[in-house]
Amino acid sequence: MKKNVLSIFISMFFALASLAQGIKFEHGDWSSVKAKAKQENKIIFIDFYTSWCGPCKILTKNIFPQKEVGDFYNENFINYKIDAEKGEGPELAQKYGVKAFPTLVFTNANGDFLHQGVGGMDEATFIELGRAALDPNKQLGNLLKEDKGSITDMPAHLRKLSAERLPYNDKYEAYIKSLKKKELLTEETYELMVELGGRKAEGFTFDLIYNNKEAFEKVVGENEVDNYFYKKYLSKVYSAKNMKESVEPIYGEISDNGFDFSEKLKATVTLTAYNYEGKYDGFLREAPLYLKNYAVNDPATKYRTVFIEANKFANQKNEIKKYMIQVGEELIASDYKVSEVNSYIGRTYYDAGDLKTALGYYQKASDYNQEKGVEDPVVSAIKHIKERIEIIEKGDYTFHISGLEQFNGLSFKLYYTSAADIGSHVETEAVEIINGSCTITGNVKTPMPGGWGVYDGDDMKTKGNIILEPGEFNVKLVGRDLEVENGWYNYYAYQGLRDMPNYKKAIQAIDDFYAKKKDLKDTEARKELFKYGQTKVDIEKEYYKSKYTYDANPMVRLLAFYVGNLWWEDNAEEEIQKLKADLGDHYLLQTIEHHMMESKVREEMEASTAIGKQVKLFAAKDLKGKEFRLEKVLKKNEYVLLEFWASWCGPCRGAIPHLKELYSKYHKQGFEIVSFSLDHKENMWRKASEEEDMPWIDTSDLLAYKSPIVKMYGVAGVPYSLLIDKNGIIVYKQMGMSKELDKKLEELFE
Repeated sequence: MKKNVLSIFISMFFALASLAQGIKFEHGDWSSVKAKAKQENKIIFIDFYTSWCGPCKILTKNIFPQKEVGDFYNENFINYKIDAEKGEGPELAQKYGVKAFPTLVFTNANGDFLHQGVGGMDEATFIELGRAALDPNKQLGNLLKEDKGSITDMPAHLRKLSAERLPYNDKYEAYIKSLKKKELLTEETYELMVELGGRKAEGFTFDLIYNNKEAFEKVVGENEVDNYFYKKYLSKVYSAKNMKESVEPIYGEISDNGFDFSEKLKATVTLTAYNYEGKYDGFLREAPLYLKNYAVNDPATKYRTVFIEANKFANQKNEIKKYMIQVGEELIASDYKVSEVNSYIGRTYYDAGDLKTALGYYQKASDYNQEKGVEDPVVSAIKHIKERIEIIEKGDYTFHISGLEQFNGLSFKLYYTSAADIGSHVETEAVEIINGSCTITGNVKTPMPGGWGVYDGDDMKTKGNIILEPGEFNVKLVGRDLEVENGWYNYYAYQGLRDMPNYKKAIQAIDDFYAKKKDLKDTEARKELFKYGQTKVDIEKEYYKSKYTYDANPMVRLLAFYVGNLWWEDNAEEEIQKLKADLGDHYLLQTIEHHMMESKVREEMEASTAIGKQVKLFAAKDLKGKEFRLEKVLKKNEYVLLEFWASWCGPCRGAIPHLKELYSKYHKQGFEIVSFSLDHKENMWRKASEEEDMPWIDTSDLLAYKSPIVKMYGVAGVPYSLLIDKNGIIVYKQMGMSKELDKKLEELFE
């Protein structure tokens, strides 16, 4: 049991990097898979998974794609994935006794069971599982074929079946029924029945122990037997509550059967409910009383009902974590589940991003295991944490990027929020894309939100988001996004969202809309697109709010707060202070405060450019270096359109042809356009201006959003337009482009 419990901690620690060809799965039905296995004379490997299974997703994302795994499984097996809840899945899952996920089953070409493994595992374990499936001497199917006459130690055989998640009930019941009274009423048989008899407060084992309750009490003790029934009924009450059924009949049954633990059971249910309802203060208040009343000499109850329940919510409230550690230290002092307690505490700190403290607790668990001479399942966890600490402290990142074949010969570069110049971005050196791939390296002291772009000279062809984090990663362009394999912070910031089925559906709906090439001038088409876009935004907001609210790692919470734009919410300042309590004056928090201040100033400035207000005057230079002054242009014309744009702004560039039509139509009547570019590189501004061949006054100060002119007008995005009369009064403004400008000019000039 100890190995099974601790393996839960370890399964999440393996961050394995690979991008090569992995397992090739068949896509036909079960009959076609068996037919192919017969044709190629191979064993069949089946991955039984569900859409909600976390370990299933980890196998699919981290293990199945690896080259070594793919080479081995593709050579030796016909590989098949099936959702155990859809199509043929339920029937096949029942046939092979699948009750947990993932379950990895191996059969012969006829579909006869040979071998299986259950749960998440690392690359080496997964390959070793396949080797065992190929070895007739190691196949678990042999256990099922053994009959009673050939089994010398039936309890060991039954435990082996249970450990391997193989069906054992028939053999178990037959064995127990075969025992004489003297053989049944032993401590060894009692332990076997408790271990293999199921969790329900009913059935063969429950009835047998109940009918022989006094006899078993003489063998193992009254408290032990009483605790057995207590746990069964506690499980029954929890099950009823989950199904929203009345629990009163269960308490009646407890009383009718002569048990006196109803009050303890009710107190347990009440205590554990506090944390699930977010009433952490209630748990902290009642837990000591619960221990005093029900667990003074019962470390099992202390461990299960108080320590484990506190551990589940330790990262939701610091006081819960402190109390969990206090109770844990008390259990350790009493030499109860020392390794497990230390591992639980270590995992709590690991989830919170405190790797060094986590390592200390895992090391204590390992030291205890070695001292007692028992198997030490935390070795892999310790190795993994040490490697992560070393990577983070070094700070180097390497991204091996592939999938860029369509951009061969172009350049790739990253940009990220600056920790030195708050509010600005830093660009990395560009690297050339050769044979669809490139590698880019750098160093960061903390995960840094940023982006990536593919460039033809200064012309950006495509772009996306990425987190620069320490480590070496394989990255692939999939669709419009880069997928960073095993990227810890990239997953929580971006990939976790992209993997959500409802988000994929929302993106597909938008793509399908554009594929139909509907006329966006049509009102209904615009409404349809808006609906799809709003669905996407709502899913994003819900995802980032969930990460910010519930994730234990403060760095993940900060990234969700930043990337998810949660700092736009009304309570942002309060939440920033909470993040500062965990992360100090982190540069991203400074960046957020900088943006919030800019936003406030911009709103004030934008309000000063409302229709009817006097425009603020400025001077700037055109591409020839000639100074332009707005007041002079206003005096010479009836109306002037001040147009903010940029070379990289698609909608801006798309609107220019129509602006040229308006210019041609009204220029002789006293209409002028003054454009102001938000570019920061003269060659980009110059190239775009020459390509568009704009006939009007074209200016910039090449400071982009840092421009005092841009700030003065409260420009939050482009295109942004102000229509000003000769007296300097703003008569019309718009964000983006619309036909309303046409109507306004027609009204003014015609």
